[in-house]
Amino acid sequence: MPLDTPPLPAYSTARMKLLLLIMAACICGCGLASDNIVTLVTNRQEIAAYSETFNSAQNTHRLEIQYRETTPAALDFSEGAPDLIIMENLAGKTSARNFRSLDSIFGGSGPAKKSFYSSLLLAGQYEKGQVLIPVSFNLPVLMFDTRIPGPEAAAFMINLDDLPELAAPWNKRNKEGFVSMGFAPRWDPDFLVQAAVMRGAAFLEGSDSILSWNQNNLTQTLNFLRTWTAGHNGGANAEIAYAEKYLYDPPYRQVSLGRVKYAFTTVADFFLLPENRRISLDFRWLAREDKIYASEKILFAGIPDRSKNPGGAEAFLRWLFSPDTQKALLELSHRKMPQIFGIASGFSPLRQINEETLPRLYPHLAGHIPPEDILVFSHPLPYTWNSIKAQVLIPWMLRKISADPDRQAERASAGADDLADALHGWLQHQAR
Repeated sequence: MPLDTPPLPAYSTARMKLLLLIMAACICGCGLASDNIVTLVTNRQEIAAYSETFNSAQNTHRLEIQYRETTPAALDFSEGAPDLIIMENLAGKTSARNFRSLDSIFGGSGPAKKSFYSSLLLAGQYEKGQVLIPVSFNLPVLMFDTRIPGPEAAAFMINLDDLPELAAPWNKRNKEGFVSMGFAPRWDPDFLVQAAVMRGAAFLEGSDSILSWNQNNLTQTLNFLRTWTAGHNGGANAEIAYAEKYLYDPPYRQVSLGRVKYAFTTVADFFLLPENRRISLDFRWLAREDKIYASEKILFAGIPDRSKNPGGAEAFLRWLFSPDTQKALLELSHRKMPQIFGIASGFSPLRQINEETLPRLYPHLAGHIPPEDILVFSHPLPYTWNSIKAQVLIPWMLRKISADPDRQAERASAGADDLADALHGWLQHQAR
């Protein structure tokens, strides 16, 4: 049962405004010489607003946006390559090797490398140097109701390993089943993957350009989740039954109504809620061993090797990563585009922007910005990550944490139903 927050009523109008900006950018570009046009491919609609601002700020280059939902693998990096790409899942070597070095962008009139989160910038490096620059990133949080006192109120973050015990006091049942349940891992599939990452599953693009992981840590994650479900929530069937009976509202509403103690989300999605819907809500960073693990959905910018106008693309990137530009974009989106949080619906890759500008615009963040040394960013993932995650990893994890422990042990000893088998089957199906 999908439990994600449904689109807000204003979303369709906001989407139309952004699409109109895309059209406007393309129309305005018709008067410039073709060698001044910069074609930008993205699957993020908020980039259109940045394109329009760039086009209005100077008359040397004109950005034209091509909006595509496709994965990077489906983009043509050879003939007809765009000048610039801003998408997720570009950092794996299969994709990264198709981009040119961006080292010349830094310094001088461009951004200083030291102004970025260093480990985040490192994720965009390949053999020939810095080939991708992070545009934005997101962090996982747990929402809760401030009207109900709890230990989380005094904390900076909530430890994943403590969460089963923190949520358990909320569990109440009668003879018919649970009438209240604090939290269940299966209620948000993204939480399962986040838990695996935080416990060392180390998903990354493997030598076969598909996926590799730490099997021992993944197995330990499944044991942790299975023990949580059975020990505190009455088992998988009880969690499913409770969700079907009570969790038909979006997560923020579930928390406000007291149907759950915590709801998993991201900081961007928290602030995209209208203020009147989060008036009694607060959040804490989801962490483990005093580290906050960023979402794997990191937005990167890169210039393909076969770009016809790399100079124009570099000009846009220098402009985009200027602190003054980022401050102006934040002010603009905060005033006029409430459907965008932060920079491209996430935190900026520039520390100063997150530490100084964001808390001023979003007072809820004051005192909550995590220092760089406790942030952990994901390994480079294959360009097929979104499909693997949705079609292979999450269904497999749900199946494994739902299995009877005794039967699960039998199957494990026989080497049956491991993730490699599931991935192999999926790859065979894709090849047909």
